[in-house]
Amino acid sequence: MFRILKKPFNNLNYVQGGKQISYGDVITYYDAEIAGSEVFLTIPPQYRSDFCLSLLKITGAVPPHTDSEVKTSINFYIEPGDYVTTFYTPEPKAVKRQIENQTNGYIFQHSELANRGSFKARPGDAYLLGIDRVHDVQGSGERTVLCLATDKHDFYDVLGMLVETENV
Repeated sequence: MFRILKKPFNNLNYVQGGKQISYGDVITYYDAEIAGSEVFLTIPPQYRSDFCLSLLKITGAVPPHTDSEVKTSINFYIEPGDYVTTFYTPEPKAVKRQIENQTNGYIFQHSELANRGSFKARPGDAYLLGIDRVHDVQGSGERTVLCLATDKHDFYDVLGMLVETENV
């Protein structure tokens, strides 16, 4: 449930805004503004209003989970840290748990998951992610990512959009 975009997105000029939400002491989303339209040009014009831009900061390992409220994200890695993102398929009997402010997202145990693939982003990389699928982030350091996310379109819809704009 991931795919790297064709070209790198280096030196993205963004401004961090106010805090949107945090999950534990590890994941925090902020409002973000970006100079220029390079990030938004990855999406065909008729769909751009279905996406929102935010800044994601991760400061430690994130357990296997599905995201709340969002189906798909194009992540633009400013500072990827020393992290690997892995996607999984849960076993049929996998137990879904939630932390305090999760809505329709869940946390899973590694022992109840089958590995489906992983990647390690580099600065400037951009990846399409199906974040409504189980994934984790393991590693260390600080990860800073601009996220162009949608709650309306699934991974394959957005993949089609990226094909249309010749980004994959």
